[in-house]
Amino acid sequence: MATSNNASILKQRILIKRLSRTSDGFGGTTPGGYVTIDTVWCRVQETKGPIDERMGIRLKSTEIEITIRKETADLIANEDVLQVEGLPALYRINSGFQTFENFWVKMTATKIEG
Repeated sequence: MATSNNASILKQRILIKRLSRTSDGFGGTTPGGYVTIDTVWCRVQETKGPIDERMGIRLKSTEIEITIRKETADLIANEDVLQVEGLPALYRINSGFQTFENFWVKMTATKIEG
């Protein structure tokens, strides 16, 4: 796949989003929503989509695999969420970053329900 170090495999874009904090007026902070930190080129593939039943409700758990450049992966914090450009779903990173060939990183993320 990325063995040729060819940028042409990066056909999708993801938005890296981070939770912002706002002042609550009493000296503390409250979560203020997600803010887009950066938009980067990547390769996205859906790898799993099992449908599970929990308490009588059927839920689909979608997992994607993302391939991006190593330098770009360094921008992403573990608490960040990702959004594939043009789609409304947010994904939470659940695997550690796995570097291969010193140029590319693969990670997996699961769709946030709700």
